[in-house]
Amino acid sequence: MTITTAARTAVDGFRQETRLGKRPPQNHGFVVHALGRDFTVSDEMARIFLHQVERVAETDSSALVVLRHAHGVELLMVSDDRSFSIRPATPADHGRAPAPYPRMRG
Repeated sequence: MTITTAARTAVDGFRQETRLGKRPPQNHGFVVHALGRDFTVSDEMARIFLHQVERVAETDSSALVVLRHAHGVELLMVSDDRSFSIRPATPADHGRAPAPYPRMRG
């Protein structure tokens, strides 16, 4: 996974849109959409997650990236064929319960 000039521009644009650059933490947080689920994360965790994704992109590899969210911890695979998005959380996001994990059958 190579971070091209276009990708770098997209990342910089994303930082400006979400204001994840150097602003002080806010209470509302962010929502990371990955694996078909929404994860509510703090401002700090959103910055850490984005930084880890950038490091993986710059090293032209794939890796598991830790995402600590309101209901636990996930390891997300970051690679060329995986996608995710981050958006500011809204008041409606805080009232929504997380989707339950599917039951394992054995």
